[in-house]
Amino acid sequence: MTDLQPTFSGPIVKLMVYPPPPAKGGISVTNEDLHCLNDGEFLNDVIIDFYLKYLVLEKLKKEDAQRIHVFSSFFYKRLNQREHRNIPDTTNLPLQKRKHNRVKTWTRHVDLFQKDFIFVPINESAHWYLAVICFPGLEGPVFEPNPLYQDSLPASTTSDPQSEENIPDHCRPLSPDGDDLDSELHRISVCYGSGKGDDDTYTFSDGQSSCQDECSEDGALADDTLGSDASGLASKPTICKQPCILIMDSLRGPTRSTVIKTLREYLEVEWEVRKGTQRSFGKDVMRGSSPRVPQQDNFSDCGVYVLQYVESFFENPITSFHLKVNLSDWFPQQRMKTKREEIKELILKIQTQQELDKKESEQAQAPPGSPEEPQIEETHGSAARSEYLAVSP
Repeated sequence: MTDLQPTFSGPIVKLMVYPPPPAKGGISVTNEDLHCLNDGEFLNDVIIDFYLKYLVLEKLKKEDAQRIHVFSSFFYKRLNQREHRNIPDTTNLPLQKRKHNRVKTWTRHVDLFQKDFIFVPINESAHWYLAVICFPGLEGPVFEPNPLYQDSLPASTTSDPQSEENIPDHCRPLSPDGDDLDSELHRISVCYGSGKGDDDTYTFSDGQSSCQDECSEDGALADDTLGSDASGLASKPTICKQPCILIMDSLRGPTRSTVIKTLREYLEVEWEVRKGTQRSFGKDVMRGSSPRVPQQDNFSDCGVYVLQYVESFFENPITSFHLKVNLSDWFPQQRMKTKREEIKELILKIQTQQELDKKESEQAQAPPGSPEEPQIEETHGSAARSEYLAVSP
């Protein structure tokens, strides 16, 4: 008989909200969410969204945080879902515009084409992986001298129109630093829309994962992949920034070419809506690639790896986007053994601090009263919540 871990049972108690009020877009974390951080459990959307938001708020300088955009785990699910019934106002629209309509309000306050990196956590067929849209505002590759190249010429000797003075801000690596954060970080443009929509009932489409790419360069790996270490970069006279979509998957398998196609089409409609003109984001402009990344060694850690991919992107940025990129040594495998416990301790630490802050605030504002009851979510509400719990290896 298989030894299965018991599923969560008991009343659902809200532990904390991050970031706390008055910051907007706070994510509520419950004891049920905390339970999925136990070994062998599958990470849900709440833990994914909480930790991604934490990384942006706590691991990046303000100027770097403004260069990136993190979509909630509901974004791609919402973009790619099908309505059970036809909506009269949209039945004549092309499919990509109908998809865009489902998420068009998610970027009301952000221009994606001013960002360098857009992170899209995806759950399909009970599996988490990550898409990173890189430099969507660029129309093609941009090159600059590689400072690590041993025999590189001084920048003043080149007449290349893409010389350093003409390079946009897309050329700076992210510089993680949590020491000089201030309250303004809470106002960075990170989109965590509710994704729950209206009263319509939806069926999620998960048929993409088995699709093969119409062009092998989107999914196949070349032998001459460029490593992320300094020794690999030293052989390149230039470093490259180019529009591309990177798929980071801890269970290497399908090419995810349909995911790349869906994101390209989304960008085309988003450009048309925001800029009022048409622009192609086809594979000749926005390349797709599957870098070599560290792989999970069990069936339950894919969500943990997605979180580590984003964290490593901040800590050890990809310096050059000469495709293909080899990130197989991005972080030590041993780091993953303690990642769940690290996130669990972080949540409990934030909970303790918020409870202390609340108690101090109450003592300062009012005389002591009767002890407050714990905040419990009604169990019948968990049915709706479970619709969004992404159960995945």
